[in-house]
Amino acid sequence: MTTDAREKIVLFIDDANLYATSKAIGIDIDYRRLLVEFKAKAYLLRANYYIALVEDKEYSSIRPLID
Repeated sequence: MTTDAREKIVLFIDDANLYATSKAIGIDIDYRRLLVEFKAKAYLLRANYYIALVEDKEYSSIRPLID
């Protein structure tokens, strides 16, 4: 199947909900693998990750993902 014939999708990830859900069921999210899985199922046009981040905080474990 060519790229043009595949279903096109855009991924919107809400950090607060995904984080709470993953902790509730006891898993860690591998974001690179998540993207690979979505790309395997359809033509991924864009992936957006929404998070509230405190700017004055020196270090945040999520900073490398955002950068």
